[in-house]
Amino acid sequence: MAIDLDKINQDIEQWGTNAASNLQATGSAMGIHHRAGSPSTKPSLQQIVARFKYAHGLVHVVSFRVPRQLIFVHKGAGKGMGGTVGSSWADRYGNQMKTNPNSFGKMGTGSRQEKPFYNSTMESPAGVESLSDIVVTSLGDAIVNNLLIK
Repeated sequence: MAIDLDKINQDIEQWGTNAASNLQATGSAMGIHHRAGSPSTKPSLQQIVARFKYAHGLVHVVSFRVPRQLIFVHKGAGKGMGGTVGSSWADRYGNQMKTNPNSFGKMGTGSRQEKPFYNSTMESPAGVESLSDIVVTSLGDAIVNNLLIK
């Protein structure tokens, strides 16, 4: 019995599309919204999309394009609310910047509470667990069916 890669890929892609929608819904339920005066032209949650990479005709990587600003929201970080280590970057003018030491350890405190929409979605039954069921069922059946003498 041949392995139906198209069916497996279709199931995985459908899971990815559903997971992206679930990420958007969970983020919205946690109060993540597009604020007036934002430099973004459209809401960040709407920019979440599933992406797939293929090897030998089979999806081997599922990833999600998540705007960088949503990672700050997820972790509760923002201006004046840094983590414990800090970071450095170049601003749009090429100036080397680094985290203000006064903000160390303030991530997830005050008005910047973390909103872990990504992890809570992926840890739900419709998250990674559901994807693993698809992969195990599809590939497990294919392997077992190919062991039989025909």
